[in-house]
Amino acid sequence: MTRLTRCAGWAALVVIAVAAIAVAGCGGGSEGSGFGPSTGNISGSLVHAGSGLGLGGITISAGGVTTTTDASGNFTLSGVPVGQQTVAINPNPDRDLVLPPPADAIVVQVSDGQTSTLPDPVLLIDGPDAPPTPPTT
Repeated sequence: MTRLTRCAGWAALVVIAVAAIAVAGCGGGSEGSGFGPSTGNISGSLVHAGSGLGLGGITISAGGVTTTTDASGNFTLSGVPVGQQTVAINPNPDRDLVLPPPADAIVVQVSDGQTSTLPDPVLLIDGPDAPPTPPTT
């Protein structure tokens, strides 16, 4: 009987160990892990189309996150929700800078824990230099 009791004890120990490993492996993904929503970063730069110089002090936002470009025109939006996000550029109206038309929306795919970098600097022009918006047909 001692041998049977010893085998039963080892079997119970193995079952407990396997159950503990299975429970520890659950929830390994980022979604539903209890650590909050998945986020990533967006980085890029803004430059003046005429001079090529970086534009500091411009407000950038995406996915409910906002930042301001540094003196060289560079920015990083940290903690942006994962998925497709539209980047909004809001220059101070006193500076009279605009995106040249036709300015397409800047859409970025944000991945969990990754930094999505805009491939090219975003160009802004002086407001009075902007060509007129073409008529719609």
